[in-house]
Amino acid sequence: MSKIKGQNFRFLKNAAAIPEATNCSITLQGNAEDTSTKDTEGMFTQETIVSNQWSAQVDTYQSDTAALRAIIATFIAAQAVPVGWDQTAGAQNRVAQNANFKRSGNAILNDFTMNFNDRETVAVSLQFQGSGALS
Repeated sequence: MSKIKGQNFRFLKNAAAIPEATNCSITLQGNAEDTSTKDTEGMFTQETIVSNQWSAQVDTYQSDTAALRAIIATFIAAQAVPVGWDQTAGAQNRVAQNANFKRSGNAILNDFTMNFNDRETVAVSLQFQGSGALS
């Protein structure tokens, strides 16, 4: 059985892959609420999903000052931008091509960190919070 490998997974912003990405984490979360009633039996609560949320975090190297300016401008604008994720067409990923992992939606860049270490390419960590549904 073929396994999906991290190098065959990419994060997209405005339909383009984030350049020089080194790490990507996607979090999908269901928000539960206790719906126990007097008719509930036993010591355990009954949980029901009342809403969903999602987020993505991407780590990348940025050697282009224009790209750094664009990240800062996206953060300052505080507007949702189209993002998503997909698998690449790499030879290691033939089985995953049929798995349909591709998803997209709008998200707000709500957190980012830039590391300016001496004699190293600038490392950037971007955190996107989903705004609306995934498709």
